[in-house]
Amino acid sequence: MVHQLIDKAFNYSIPISHAYLDDLVCIPIILGLGTQIIQWIHPIKNLYFLDKNVIIITVIFYSILFEGILPFVNPSIYTADWIDIVMYSIGAILFYNLISKKVKEEYLAVLKEL
Repeated sequence: MVHQLIDKAFNYSIPISHAYLDDLVCIPIILGLGTQIIQWIHPIKNLYFLDKNVIIITVIFYSILFEGILPFVNPSIYTADWIDIVMYSIGAILFYNLISKKVKEEYLAVLKEL
């Protein structure tokens, strides 16, 4: 991440990006990597997409794990913050609208041609 490079290399921190940018891009990165790996092995290849349910379950899982369980188990390292859940959700909405929805439309167009 660019903001982490700036933070570490130049010892300059932008508080809002340090606090929430990772949470915003976390879900799109994880879902994007997961989608790519599945596309490599799934028979329909690049037409495979994640539906809304998988995206919602991912947000719920990350919210429970990183904002519930881990802060309870190790409060010296993890901090629960409800705004992180909002950032996970915004990232998921962006992923669905910018990536998954377009692949779904391509998939449906191919099915219509058959």
